[in-house]
Amino acid sequence: MKKRKNITTEEKWQYDAFISYRHTQPDSFVAQTLHRCLESFKLPRSVVRQKGEESGGGQIKTRIHRVFRDREELPLVSNLADPITEALEHSEYLIVICSPRLNESIWCRKEIETFIQMHDREHVLAVLAEGEPETSFPEELLYREEEEHRPDGSVVYHKIPVEPLAADVRGRTRREMRRKIKSELLRLAAPMFDCNYDDLKQRHREQRMRRVILTSVSASVLCLLIGVVSAAAALKIQRQSDGGGGFRQTDCLEEFAGAL
Repeated sequence: MKKRKNITTEEKWQYDAFISYRHTQPDSFVAQTLHRCLESFKLPRSVVRQKGEESGGGQIKTRIHRVFRDREELPLVSNLADPITEALEHSEYLIVICSPRLNESIWCRKEIETFIQMHDREHVLAVLAEGEPETSFPEELLYREEEEHRPDGSVVYHKIPVEPLAADVRGRTRREMRRKIKSELLRLAAPMFDCNYDDLKQRHREQRMRRVILTSVSASVLCLLIGVVSAAAALKIQRQSDGGGGFRQTDCLEEFAGAL
């Protein structure tokens, strides 16, 4: 088995992740939605500052730049197509969209096997799109082979059960699945940014609350300004009506400036 490719600070992965999935529904929908969400995800600023301090000012990963998702079924050949193999080799993570249909695809299972051979299984992430784990997760994700060297020189392989890191996005409708994908996105992003999931979830919640508060304050200030302008204009019109004379826009602006 090949050792995982060592990427130096000067060298970057061509793809942050490779998405492996069946070209059927809802697998394709999950893959497409997840693809968009991953490439638009940004690490919260508080996490960026913390990781920057920990790295001593070194370069850190703040967003997911490129995700590989093949859009066509593979040709009927005995081996994976060269572009697919190359993409697997240059991808930091493999994300597998799991459903009962995945086990029927020799190509998806070959992608998993190839990635593990090129890298390791610690960088394989599973997304449960439909069905139950025992019927949707392929054998390649549920077991690893361990060699046993016997005294007579023979080698026996044992299957050792493993529990893959998985996100559950199952839903009755696409709307529900889309909502779960956005919720479970942090579970996939955490290892990709070398972050603790609970910490990233908390920081993301704090960032979202700050945005909500900022939006609310901005909307309140805008409403207040509109109210002040409207009140000043109404007052000016009333004065002009009571005292005669024409209404000038400059008068309204002066009244508004005085009110502020």
